[in-house]
Parts: sequence; structure tokens; C-alpha cells
Amino acid sequence: MNKLIIILISLCVSGMSQGVFAQCCAAGNPISDDGSASGGDKKILEAALLGTYSYSDIYFKGNERSDYEYIDYSYFLYSSASFGYGITDKLKVSAEIGYFFSKAQYFVFNQNRNATGLGDLVLGAQYLAYQNCEKLFNIFPRVKMTFPVGTFDKEDGSVILPIDIQPSSGSYKYQVGLLFSKIYMSGKLALFLDNSFEYSQRIETERTNYKYGNLYNNSLYAGYKIIPKLTLALQWRSQYRDKASDKNKELINATGGHVMFIAPQIRYQMWKSWFMFLKYDYPFYKNMNGTQLTNNYALTLRLSRSIDFNSH
Repeated sequence: MNKLIIILISLCVSGMSQGVFAQCCAAGNPISDDGSASGGDKKILEAALLGTYSYSDIYFKGNERSDYEYIDYSYFLYSSASFGYGITDKLKVSAEIGYFFSKAQYFVFNQNRNATGLGDLVLGAQYLAYQNCEKLFNIFPRVKMTFPVGTFDKEDGSVILPIDIQPSSGSYKYQVGLLFSKIYMSGKLALFLDNSFEYSQRIETERTNYKYGNLYNNSLYAGYKIIPKLTLALQWRSQYRDKASDKNKELINATGGHVMFIAPQIRYQMWKSWFMFLKYDYPFYKNMNGTQLTNNYALTLRLSRSIDFNSH
């Protein structure tokens, strides 16, 4: 665990085989939201560096563990820089750019594949559509668009790497969502319910013709402020992805499925405007289409700073 934390700190400072697919490490930026709504105040800028380490070595067929062996294990080391800014008291815009320092698959026959490079650019907006100050209840519609600006159709020698480990998703993605927040106990307890839908545009390059399945993401977040600077939180997240389709627009059986995560989190205010966030994602339920390599866990460290331009 100490090695993982060192790796993540370094990241923050630095900034298909045979019909069996890997749900654990789909191309493009991994989900980095913690399940809550942050920022949004007018002229408040939140800048953050994030690092994620993810490890996978378990195959599932349906909702049961499989003894299938092909990829021995897979992992990725990912980092991103993100910004959120309050245009008004109700409207917040955001941007995120990702980079993979390593995205690797190690096979049982002593071969491996590894990719590095720029991921996707994600632009988003969040709006406070409803606010009940007396009951401390808010509703935020959200939209995001993903631009595949990074490395795609990357090759290993003369062989193109599988889409699972391409750093960029290669696809324009469109996400709409609705987030509900409720505050209890004079601000000590916060609950957030987040629901989103993501549609991916078909990839049509010289080497790849592929469409990711639609993604449905739902999460429930509960955060409790132990002391003014320390918040402990727990997130339940459900991810359901439809099957992908190939160049003939036929569904690929061993793609997509349903995974549920439990994610304990710690948020600590180190200084007046500096925050540290640590999250551990554990998939406690999996029901995959066909046989797929699935994720064991992911560990994320995020460092952020808030800058108030109202005083400038």
C-alpha cells in the first residue's frame, strides 16, 4: 500500500484477444468523479491534479468467477489535470485532460503489451436548477463532452494494440446527468444522488471501426464532516454498459455488463485553500456479458486548490 501511495503522489506531482475483452481497462479517461458536487460559487476556481492506479487479474463469466486464463494481469497508471470555475453562482464549467504513464497487459505466455500517451479532453457544465434554502436541497443538471485528442490506434511494432489499452478512447462522447444534493445536521452530513447517461460516437479511422456500448452510471454518496478539516465519505456506484458493436454494426458478445462499486473516501483540508482526497474503488458485484477480465481495485489520490477571484 505504501508503494501505491508513493506512485500516486509521483503522478500528481508529475502532473482482445480471442474474443475475450477487458471491461477493467476500457480506452480513454477513467471515471474520476467522487459522486458529489463541488465548487460552483461565482469566480471560484478549483484546480486539481489526480493520480489513479488500477489493477486487474480476475476473469468473470456472467456473475461468476471464471478460471479462464489468457491475460495474467493488467494495470494502468493514470494522471489528469482538471479545472472547475464558477461563471455565476449557479453555473460552473469544468475541463479535464488525462495522461497514461502506463497501460499494460501481461499474458500467461510471457508476453506483454504496454501503451503510454495522452488520453481524452473532457469539457463539462453544471447548473443549479433548483435550490431550497430552507431544506438545504439542490438539483444540478450536468452535461459533459469528451474529445479524443490523445493517442489512439497506437502500435506495438507493426501490430496495432487492442482498443482496451489505447490511451485515448478514439470516440466523441456525450454525457447528460442529474445530481441531487441534501444537507443534514447543520452541514455535517451531505448526501448526493448522481445519475448519468453516456453515448459514444462510432470510431471510424483507417484502422478501427468500433462503437462502445452506452454507459449508465448511478451513484449514492454520503459524506460526514468529522472535524472542520476532515470529511469521511462512502460512495456506492453502479455502472452498466451495453454491448459494443463491430465494423458490421453487429453486437460483440463479450463486451459490456454490470459492475457495482463501494468506494470509501477521505477528504482533508491541508491548508486554507489546499485539499487532499483519497479514494479506494472496490467492485463488489460483477455480471459480465461473456467472459471478461475485470477490475480488482483502483486507488486514487487528488490534490486540489481553490482560488477566489472575487477578492482580486
